[in-house]
Amino acid sequence: MSLNFGAFLRKAWGQPLAHGIDLNGPDAVLAHRRIIDSNRVLRAHYMRWYRECLPAVEETRHLTGDIVEIGSGAGFLDQVIPKLVKTDSVQNQLSHRVVDAMKLPFADSSLRALFLIGVLHHIPHPAKFLSEAQRCLRPGGRLVMLEPHNSWPQRFLCRLLDHYEYFDDAVKEWTNEGSGRMTQANMALPWVIFIRDRARFEKEFPALKILRIRYHTLLSYILSGGMSFRPFIPAMALPLVATVECAARPLMRWAGTMMTIDVEKK
Repeated sequence: MSLNFGAFLRKAWGQPLAHGIDLNGPDAVLAHRRIIDSNRVLRAHYMRWYRECLPAVEETRHLTGDIVEIGSGAGFLDQVIPKLVKTDSVQNQLSHRVVDAMKLPFADSSLRALFLIGVLHHIPHPAKFLSEAQRCLRPGGRLVMLEPHNSWPQRFLCRLLDHYEYFDDAVKEWTNEGSGRMTQANMALPWVIFIRDRARFEKEFPALKILRIRYHTLLSYILSGGMSFRPFIPAMALPLVATVECAARPLMRWAGTMMTIDVEKK
């Protein structure tokens, strides 16, 4: 049923600019940027996500070192955070350098902050990245990750729309062996690492302290159409959506589709 509905919806309301894109190829980056630039609702939604990063920027002003985005893709976080170093796993016009997240090319204790927007669950071995983050961040530096929350709306939407990723919150290992650059990633991994296995995380990465986990994003992303669909609401409805999301804030722990994990290096 979910497969049929997802295929039907893509046919009826699919984003024309997404047609024929190889999601795992480098051409997807520019195609996705064109989608963002053509969709005011989606761009506004990204701005809301990017604001999740600003407290870490403000609270590390006393530190020197680069601020780095891992897996920047089609995003425009550099328009919000000046002098941001944008890195990606494939060469593209929008990033500054190609970087392997599991083997970062930065010196020990050299970075002020690391930001990942929906990227951690795509990394084949997230623990290797976390080890590198622990090594590269300066004391007091921050690691901020926006990732899918293992909530019932997120799981339902993933199945309903026949998403190119999946949920498996019963995995024993923190790995994404079968993941491509974008496809077949386990969206439950961040929840597994930072919530279900939090004690293990704290034991394996003693220098990384979870400051806060904030749950957010009810339906605003799916209403924007994301990268796969045209927007389901007009731009003039954005204030109403923002009001609803604000009113639903007490319910986000159970109904939010995303979470922001804010980590500090001790």
